Amino acid sequence: MIDNLQLIKSLLNFEDKGDFYQLIILKRKKDQPQDQRDSHQSVRTIKTYCIESVEYLEKRYDEIKQLCEIFKARAYIHVQKQNHADVSLDMMIDLAQRIKDGHNNQKNLFDSVVGQIKTKEKRWIVDVDTKDHLYLKKVIECIEYLEPMVFKNLDTGETESKIEAVIPTKNGFHLITKKFNVLEFKKKYPEIDIQKKNPTLLYLPNSLME
Repeated sequence: MIDNLQLIKSLLNFEDKGDFYQLIILKRKKDQPQDQRDSHQSVRTIKTYCIESVEYLEKRYDEIKQLCEIFKARAYIHVQKQNHADVSLDMMIDLAQRIKDGHNNQKNLFDSVVGQIKTKEKRWIVDVDTKDHLYLKKVIECIEYLEPMVFKNLDTGETESKIEAVIPTKNGFHLITKKFNVLEFKKKYPEIDIQKKNPTLLYLPNSLME
């Protein structure tokens, strides 16, 4: 089991009315036994949540974990904040275009817009696909020394860390970071994937740890 609730809670902030983070429970084809794999879907969404407060996440957490156990699924959460007002406006625009194009089934409109709209926080996920802590340390040091440098104190030259959290995954870690020079990073670590709008792992059940 991997339970990242406490790490995730430290990343959430709700400054404006309507702020939320999207949480998704996903059943991945490759996580299922060979004879139970859906031949058509590589990933199936079991349920989504709009996390509008830390209290709401805590209240729903047992339910989220139970769904993961029952469906052999993973819970992921976007750490890039969104706002219902922005989503609503984009839904109106998208809805009009869909109707114009002859699409009358709007079942997945909300999730579609949330997946495309610009977020209110610019956080990236650096997917380090190894449990090697020495390698992880070198990756973190590389990111910290890349531009742009953000200064906490101009008088002392003290800089602010670009690493907001280190999130354990099944095969390694997700580094939640501020923006940095991707071109320079890729020169040293071309094999590492940088995800600019993907979710990070919240919960992985025991049934998927084998």
